Amino acid sequence: MAKFTDKISNLINSQVPEFVLSDHPKFVEFLKSYYAFMESAEVSVTSIETTDGIRLESEITTDNSVLLLDASRIDTDRTQLDAGDKIITEDTTYGKFTRGETITGQTSKATSVILKEDLTNGKLYISAQDKFIDGETLIGATSNASCVLNDYRPNPVNTIQDLLKFRDPDKVISNFLTKFRNEFLNTIPENLDNSIDKRKLIKNIKSVYRAKGTSRGHALFFRMLFGLSSETIYPRENMLRISDGKWTTNKILRAIATVGDTTQLVGRTITGQTSGATAFVEAVSKFQIGENEITEFTVAENTITGTFTTGEEVRGTASDDSSSFIKATTSGVPGTLTITNDGILSAENDNVIVTGGGTGSIIQVNAIGNGGISEFIIDDAGTGYEIGDTLTFNNANTNGGGATAAVSVVNGGLTPEDSTEDHIILEDETVRGGAYTGNKIVQESGTGNGDITDIRIINPGSNYTSPPVITVSEATGSDAKVLAFGNDIGKVLGLKVVEPGAEYHQSPSPPTLDVIGAMVLKDISGTFVADQTLTSLDSSSSSITATSTSFDSTLQILKFKSASGTFQIGRTVTLANGASATIAKVDQVTATTTVTAIADTNGTFVNEDGHISDDAMRIQDSLYYQDFSYVIKVGRAINDWRDSFKKTMHTSGFYFTGQVNIENRISAQISQPVDGIISGTEESPIFGIINTLFSTIFGRRLGTVDDGTTLRSTPELGVDPDFDDSTSEHFTQNTRDITLRRAYTIKLSQRSTLYNISLHSNDYLLGFAHSGMSMGSLGLNKNPFGENMFTGTHTNAQTSAVTTQPPGTTKHISPFKFVNWAEHRFQGLGDTSATPGNGDRVTFGAYDTENLKTYIAYPTEISLTVPSTGFDQTDITFDDTTVTFDVT
Repeated sequence: MAKFTDKISNLINSQVPEFVLSDHPKFVEFLKSYYAFMESAEVSVTSIETTDGIRLESEITTDNSVLLLDASRIDTDRTQLDAGDKIITEDTTYGKFTRGETITGQTSKATSVILKEDLTNGKLYISAQDKFIDGETLIGATSNASCVLNDYRPNPVNTIQDLLKFRDPDKVISNFLTKFRNEFLNTIPENLDNSIDKRKLIKNIKSVYRAKGTSRGHALFFRMLFGLSSETIYPRENMLRISDGKWTTNKILRAIATVGDTTQLVGRTITGQTSGATAFVEAVSKFQIGENEITEFTVAENTITGTFTTGEEVRGTASDDSSSFIKATTSGVPGTLTITNDGILSAENDNVIVTGGGTGSIIQVNAIGNGGISEFIIDDAGTGYEIGDTLTFNNANTNGGGATAAVSVVNGGLTPEDSTEDHIILEDETVRGGAYTGNKIVQESGTGNGDITDIRIINPGSNYTSPPVITVSEATGSDAKVLAFGNDIGKVLGLKVVEPGAEYHQSPSPPTLDVIGAMVLKDISGTFVADQTLTSLDSSSSSITATSTSFDSTLQILKFKSASGTFQIGRTVTLANGASATIAKVDQVTATTTVTAIADTNGTFVNEDGHISDDAMRIQDSLYYQDFSYVIKVGRAINDWRDSFKKTMHTSGFYFTGQVNIENRISAQISQPVDGIISGTEESPIFGIINTLFSTIFGRRLGTVDDGTTLRSTPELGVDPDFDDSTSEHFTQNTRDITLRRAYTIKLSQRSTLYNISLHSNDYLLGFAHSGMSMGSLGLNKNPFGENMFTGTHTNAQTSAVTTQPPGTTKHISPFKFVNWAEHRFQGLGDTSATPGNGDRVTFGAYDTENLKTYIAYPTEISLTVPSTGFDQTDITFDDTTVTFDVT
């Protein structure tokens, strides 16, 4: 709250000599008034809450009708100052601002003293107070009168006196504060959150501008603009990048504890007692392998000095003050894995058998090679094939494609005496520029049975990790069996240690590695299955054994383990169950390993970046998903802040967009018990109320006029449910609420001829749709006015009532009168002016006139049958009571 001790007008009495105070009081009052004027300010106010005066009994409603104070007869200073004021009642809510009254700003809490009021012109003259805020409410301390501050104008002399204060935002008057805003807050909206003090904001705006383009700066902007928290999202964090995944491996040392608790060595340094090597322990874990409890130390790679050896003692202390060592003996694990022969047709994650002094190690194939098709194995040549027949490649589950090939030789070729695989071929220059593809000498066309001898690779394809399934075109031939093979398909590129195990420094050391091998078979006899002993001969005709692990009957690939030697192409392999085949392709994988004390783990990704399988990752689109874009998530629409944000916080060269953040969530759950506001009914649980609200069932069952259902009399009205669990139908059975009607479509005949009809010199080429009798059957086509079933000249025409009827059956036809013919018209010519009537001549084109139809109804034909009553009638007897002799 402002104090007035710093105003000169309040210090006059203490500054003038004592004799002046006593001898010249008027002069002292003058000095006070003078300095009070110099220290005054003019305040423009609005929304004045003033007193209600007592009006005179008058028909006019101007201010002149209010009862005013007449001070001409009362001789006091106070009365004279209040002369002309309204006379009010004692219980008036609002008084009138009075001279000498203290007013208080309701927002700033600043105070000042009224020197003079001129509310008629909306003015108050007060002692200068620069802490008032434009727009705040001013209330008188004694009168309770109130008004709203519209403008504050201090005395110019006072302004000059306080000019040096105006450089401080905390001391500057509100009018001049706008100058600060225009200078320092030019891009920030005028209307900020109510909690923001603009004076403090001006003083600290530099730190806001320094945070421009950062998440912190964005949060500050929306906090001062709306008083809301915001979040800045960078789409680049969810953008798919090549090789963006974070891969890590750890250095581990496995040991068997001998003294103390090895878990207490976390964060400590261990030392090898034989090698002198040291390392810092980051983590310790324990687990059981066989009979031994193994301790695994994870050590920091950059802290390892020297080389730990297997079987040596390592030790460390639990703390710097510990006087006892914790000891353990290092255990050997597989170290460097070396592939000495990469083999063929391996698969990722094929297991490698580790045999040695240790236990528990698991090694698998980590990566395999891919490539194209390099040759074909013809297991069955088939018959009837021709040169040029194509091969179809089924590339499913091969990861490759693009291979094409065709039959190049049929009927066999010429081979050397000592080989059944090689062919005699032409010299290179002999076939250069020839009209035919291939260089093999073959039999003449027609001299064989069309069996496939050789296949030409047109395109080897690429990226095959397993061979495709081959089908030879059977346009001319059949029964061929061809297998694809590639030298690079499935070769082993790397091995991985899934589980190091322990104690592999024990004899025999280092351990041997047995990688799963594969061979392609042909000429198969019997059934090849897994877990069978297979035998064959090596290059020196020595016996070899192995164990089958799997067999692919489609690709004819046999996989095996624990081979005692090297299998040879062309040798026969025999299974323990009697199955046998010839080895078409084989190349066994071989590998070795070392044993070490510290090894690298297999490694893993620490995040999903760069993985196309991650649903959150997106491909760069150069707009939203790019390096220079961001999203502002705040609880207001982007239209409310886009322009001011771009001017204040947005960084040039970036793209941004907005996302509305949910500020509040309203629960729509219904609590119980439920109280009716109007009815006062309390129901728990809610189901009873629901039954009351939704207690009418409306029928919507469909039906037709001939499906056996009847339409309900009031289908638009519902029925009340009985809430009986046994009730499954609330409507009468075999009734319907809605009737479905069938739609019929009449189609023009597709086989009849279009008819050329000439009428009134116009030609009409028309088809027709009809129902009823044809004119030919009625006899109208030849002579419409002659003998036919419509006229009285017909044999069966009956123009009068039938009075007698001879025995037997007689047909009667009601004739068609000429007056009816006068109304006869041809219809459907498509021209209303061309509708022919009585007397018009119609010329029909060349067509079968018997097919022309008429809209005239078929005359009624009645058949009457009278039995004969003669004595020669054998079907009438005298005992028949229905016939009497008086019958005429």
